[in-house]
Amino acid sequence: MASHTLDPEQGVRLLPQPGVRGFKVQDDCKENESAAFSEFQVQGGSGADTEEDFERHQWSSKREYMLSAIGYCVGVGNIWRFPYMCTRNGGGAFLIPFVLSLIVIGMPLMFLEMSLGQFTGRSIVHSLSVCPLAKGVGYAMAVLSLVVFWYYNTIQGWALYYLVMSCQTTLPWSLCGQWWNTPSCTDFSTAFKSGHGNHDNTSVLATNASSDWYNATNVIAGAVMLNMTSAPTNMTEVKQVSSAEEFWQHNVLRVSGGLHEPGELVWYLVVALGAATLFLFLALVKGVKSSGKVVYVTAIAPYVVLTILLVRGATLPGAVDGILFYLTPDFSRLLDPQVWVEAVLQVFYSLGPAWGGVPTMSSYNKFNNNCLRDSIILTFVCEGTSIFGGFAIFAVLGYMARETGLAIDKVVSSGPGLAFIVYPEAISRLPIPQLWAVLFFIMMFTLCCDSQLATGECVLTVLIDRYPRTLTRRRMLVSAIFCVVCFLFGLPFVTQGGIYIFQLVDWFIATLSVLLISLLQCIVIAWVYGADRFGADIEMMLGRRPPMYMKILWCFVTPLVLLVLLVVTPMEYRPPTYGDYHYDVWGNVFGWTVALVSFIPIPLVAMHQLYKAKGSLLQRLRKTTQPDKNWGPPGRKERILYRKETAQRPPRQHWTDIIRR
Repeated sequence: MASHTLDPEQGVRLLPQPGVRGFKVQDDCKENESAAFSEFQVQGGSGADTEEDFERHQWSSKREYMLSAIGYCVGVGNIWRFPYMCTRNGGGAFLIPFVLSLIVIGMPLMFLEMSLGQFTGRSIVHSLSVCPLAKGVGYAMAVLSLVVFWYYNTIQGWALYYLVMSCQTTLPWSLCGQWWNTPSCTDFSTAFKSGHGNHDNTSVLATNASSDWYNATNVIAGAVMLNMTSAPTNMTEVKQVSSAEEFWQHNVLRVSGGLHEPGELVWYLVVALGAATLFLFLALVKGVKSSGKVVYVTAIAPYVVLTILLVRGATLPGAVDGILFYLTPDFSRLLDPQVWVEAVLQVFYSLGPAWGGVPTMSSYNKFNNNCLRDSIILTFVCEGTSIFGGFAIFAVLGYMARETGLAIDKVVSSGPGLAFIVYPEAISRLPIPQLWAVLFFIMMFTLCCDSQLATGECVLTVLIDRYPRTLTRRRMLVSAIFCVVCFLFGLPFVTQGGIYIFQLVDWFIATLSVLLISLLQCIVIAWVYGADRFGADIEMMLGRRPPMYMKILWCFVTPLVLLVLLVVTPMEYRPPTYGDYHYDVWGNVFGWTVALVSFIPIPLVAMHQLYKAKGSLLQRLRKTTQPDKNWGPPGRKERILYRKETAQRPPRQHWTDIIRR
C-alpha cells in the first residue's frame, strides 16, 4: 500500500480504507477541490469532458457483476466444445495443457482487461486511448461484439424454437413419418447402427490434428462462436438419416441447396428471432441496472439444469462408461504439439477476452473493487463449469452409446451437432423426455442470453460514452434502434439458405481477430504505456501493485504465445464447408470480407490519429503513443488523485524499465 499523502492544502489526500485494498479520497476543502478540478480542465481536460459526462450507472451489487461476468464467460461453447476437446486430445491428460494455458494466457488477459476497464470506468474505446494510436483496437472489439450479437441471436432463436417444440406430447424429432421426413428417415437405433450419426464439426482456421472435423471457436463473450455441419456421412449404399437430423435440416432450417439459393424466410424462425431480440431489449434497456437483475435467472439457471441433468444422467445405464471415456487419460497425446495449441485456443474461446465484454462489465465496477481476485475467480469458475458440463454431457452420451450398441466415440460430437441433433435425440429416449428437453433448451437459451447481454452492452456503451450528454438520457431509444437493426440484419440467417451464410460468418469472423486484438492489448499496456506505470494505476485501485509474475506474463510470455498462434493458425487454414457443400469463390470472398471487418478499424484509426497529430513523423508517433489528455479514472476525486500521482512519478526512461519494480 502506498504511503504517500497529498498536500492537505490541495483539499484531497489518500487514506487507507478499513477492510478495503485501496485508497479513499478524503474531502478536506470542497472549494479547493473544485478549484483543483477546474485547473485540471483548463490544463488538460476538454470542455465537454466534465464530471457530468462521467456520471454512469454502476452495478447495484458485487453479486450482480459477478453473475453477469460468469454468464458472459460461460457460454454454449463451454458445454458443447470442451468435452469434445478432452476426448479428442487425450481425455483427462488434456487438463494438463489446459490448466497451464489458463495460467499463462487466460488469467493474465482477464486481469489486464478487467483492471483496464475498471480503472478508466468508460468504454473500451476510451480505455485504449491510453495509446491513441491503438484506439482502433477498441473499435475492433466493438465491431466484433456487434457482429457476434447480430448472428449469435440466431442460435438463441433456434434454442427458443426447440424449447417450444419440446412442449408437445411427442417430441417431433423422435419419430419419422412427419411432413418434413424423407424416405431415408430411420428411427434412432437403426440410424446409428447403420453407421450414421457422426455430426462432427468443421474448424475455423483450425488445427488439423486428425481427420475429424471439430469446432475451433467459442462466444463470448462469452461469447461464443460456432462452426458446424449437419450433413450425414454415407456409410451404406442406402442413405439413412436419423429423425433428429431430418427435423433439424428440413423442419427447423428448411435448408436449401446452397448459398446461391437463399429461398424464403422461415416464418417461425423469424418469430423466434424477434422474441429473442425483444427479450434482449428488455434486459438491456436500462443498462446494468436491468441486465443485473436478469442474470439472477439467466446465470444461475444453467448450473441448476446441468446439475439436474448430471444427476439424472448418472442413474442411466452406460453413464459410467461415458464419464470414463471422457476422463481416461492418454498421456502420449501430450507429445503432440497440436494438443497444446488446441488447449490454448480452448482457453481463449471459452473465457472470451478481446471481445470487449470483460472490460465493459468491469467499467461499471466501483473504483476500489478487487479485480485481481475477480479475475482469478472468474477464470477458474468458467473452466470448472466446462469440466462439470462434460460430466453431464457424457453421462447421457454413454447411455446413448449403450442403447445403440456403438462405441462412444461414434456418437460424441461438438457444436450445434451436439446441441440440436445428438443430445436431443439422446434425451428423447429417456422417460418423460419432454421434461429433459425443456430443461436442456432453457439452459441453451439462458447461456446464449448471458453472452448476448455482455456483447450488446459493449456496443451500447461505446455509443453512449462517445456522446454521453446526448445519448445517456435516450438509453431506451438507443437500445431499441440497436436491437431492431440487429434483428433486421439477422433475417438472412433465418432464410432457407441462412445456414450457409451463418456458417461463413462464423467461419471467418473471429479466430485471427481475437488473437491479434489480445496481442496488441499486451503490447500497448505492457510496452507502450508500460507495465510499471500500469501497475501504479492498479495500486491506486487496489492499494498494491500486481504480482511480479503477472507483469512477466504481460510483457513476455502471453504475447509470445499469442504471436505463435497468429503464425500457426493461418497455416492450418482450410476452405469453409457445410457438410458436403463446398463454397464457391464468391462465398470465400464474402467470408474474407467479413473477416476483414473487425481488422479495418485498427489501421484506419491509427492513420487518422497520425494525421491529426502535428510535427514530424517521429513527433507524431510520440504524441500518439502517449495517453490521451482525458484518459484516466472517471470520477472527479480519482482524476485529481491520478493527476497528482502521475506528476510525482519519476520519468520513464526506457521500455526496458517496465518491470523495474
